Amino acid sequence: MRKLILIGSLVLTAYTWAEVYENEIIFYQEFSPLKNEQEIAKFAEYYQSIVDKNEPDTLGWKFFKADDKVVEILRWKDSQAIVRHLENVSEGGIFENDFKSFNEHFAIESIKVYGNVDADVKKMLMDFGLPFEFYPLIAGYSR
Repeated sequence: MRKLILIGSLVLTAYTWAEVYENEIIFYQEFSPLKNEQEIAKFAEYYQSIVDKNEPDTLGWKFFKADDKVVEILRWKDSQAIVRHLENVSEGGIFENDFKSFNEHFAIESIKVYGNVDADVKKMLMDFGLPFEFYPLIAGYSR
């Protein structure tokens, strides 16, 4: 009986520590690089580090080299994490100048959004005038 209680306690404790991201949203973006490979790598390292430092609800931010393109995969905790980022890159936001520099390094070709984005947030994204495509979640989980 003690073993059963101990095991049950351990399982509940592990579950409590583990974050489950039921509302996660993933962006898959493709860019054409506008600068040389070294400048792109340096800027990508810088940009992901400032997002990591300032946006705790951004779960992941990675840049990948893909032939003549750059692929970026972003993982957001939920729609509100996207709102925070949009506020940060907008006029007056803490990343306003960094986002201008982002657009000097990359030509955005496509942004595919996977997950259930709030209608208001979807409108905010579309107002940026970028090539968004939305794919709602059918089933799945993320840890």
